[in-house]
Amino acid sequence: MDQSAESQPELTSSWSGYIQWFCIGLVLITALSILAVHLPERLKLLLVFSVVYGMIAGALLTTLAFKLGLSVKRSLLVAILCLTVFGQSLVLYLSHQRYKEATLQQFKMDKTSLMLEHTLAKGEPPADPASRKQHEEFLKQFEAAKQERRDKEQQLLAISSYLQHRISSIARLETPWPQMFWLIELVLCCVAAIWASFQVPRPESPAPPEQASPLDES
Repeated sequence: MDQSAESQPELTSSWSGYIQWFCIGLVLITALSILAVHLPERLKLLLVFSVVYGMIAGALLTTLAFKLGLSVKRSLLVAILCLTVFGQSLVLYLSHQRYKEATLQQFKMDKTSLMLEHTLAKGEPPADPASRKQHEEFLKQFEAAKQERRDKEQQLLAISSYLQHRISSIARLETPWPQMFWLIELVLCCVAAIWASFQVPRPESPAPPEQASPLDES
């Protein structure tokens, strides 16, 4: 009964420490991802950037666990992997949002179609049947061009287009190769996180108190 009563507070303390570590780790990984997104583009080297991110994340989360008195067990390593995947997914999401904003800004700067649409809306159709027919054909072509422009805009805003844009400096690959390239980066990032976790120096366990021998007592 005494042993079970003593182990119960230890189990509760371990779970509370683990939950505290996970919450703080989630905040740290979020901050790290936001910082990574706003780094200069020249520092975001393909493959290398994800490996460095994983090393920083693994070392940071493991150091935090030691500060909170937790030991590196399989459950903690799984949690480190989950937080690393979350961080890389957040980097992808935020980078995609910045890419969408830049792409939309480029489309907004193109005023040609808007001016032409405004001119056609104000103009009157010609009275001559032949000219009217040409005018209607022109309107159909203009509407088809507008729809093609919208489709192109939606295609460029898709995350697949962003993944293609990421690797465009080294190769022009079609789907699904850009997605596969990002998955390879994610795997390397997770491997780097686990490797960095094992490189963090373990805290020394306190030495057990020495027991006095019967000779000393006598």
